[in-house]
Formats: sequence, C-alpha cells, structure tokens
Amino acid sequence: MVVSQREYGDMEIDTSEIPDRGIYVLLLRVPEGRPIRVGSRGSVALQRGYYAYVGRAKRGLRARLARHARKEGKRLRWHIDYLMDIALLEEVWLLPLHAGECETASMLEQWGASREGLRGFGSGDCRCPGHLLHLGEEKPKKPLCVSLVIETRGEAPR
Repeated sequence: MVVSQREYGDMEIDTSEIPDRGIYVLLLRVPEGRPIRVGSRGSVALQRGYYAYVGRAKRGLRARLARHARKEGKRLRWHIDYLMDIALLEEVWLLPLHAGECETASMLEQWGASREGLRGFGSGDCRCPGHLLHLGEEKPKKPLCVSLVIETRGEAPR
C-alpha cells in the first residue's frame, strides 16, 4: 500500500508507515561478485547475490533509510556506505526496536544466511559476529516476523 512517496536520491521509498524507530533490514542485491574496499576495515570479497544488512535506529528511522538509499552527496561513514555504492537496494524490512539488531542478524543466520568472509561488518559498536549476511542468489521471501516491507525500484547506482 502506497499512501505517499518521497524521493530520496535515485530511489523512491514509501514513507507513509515508517515508524520513528526500529530495526531495519536492507535487502540488497550485488549483481556480480567483486571485492570492495571498506574504509580502514580493508577489502571485503562479495559474492553475487542477495545480502541482508541489519541496522537499528533509536530515532530518526526515516532519515536513516533515506541516507542509506541516497547514492550521492554523503560522506562514507559506516561500513554499509561502501556497500551501498555497488549494491541495489531491493527492499527494506522493518521490525520493532525490541527485536534487537544482533538478534535479528542471528535469526537470519539460523535461517541459512552466511556471515562467512563478512565477520565484523557493521558491528563496530557491539560484540556480535556482524550485521551483513549473504542470503544466496535467489531473492528471499519476507520473514513472517517482519512488520512492514518497503519495496524500492532496485535500480542500478548512477
């Protein structure tokens, strides 16, 4: 259901039902495998396919998602910023804040996602193995625990 849309850089995201805070999962597609440089972390070898990046916003969730969707005009600050340069944002899954960022990443891993080669990605402020998981080459279905799915146009970065 699209009630209203705001344009964020190259993508349109339905903002009508986005709460101010929560856990979010960026469903990303990497069209072809390649290494990327991730700031001081160094090189990360990405496989072709789908990835889930789990994040948390204690406030300002709409602005956080807008920043992630924007391709230009932002300082590369977080690990995810480097990945967003080459990945296609296909969907955003929202969960309540109490679901927990690390717990959500662990749940995805229990369902078969892999953190192999990605350990530590996006988890500089916690002690979990990482917030980026490879989901495989097939687009995953929305988990039942997700409260809202935001579909994007999944266009290539410009």
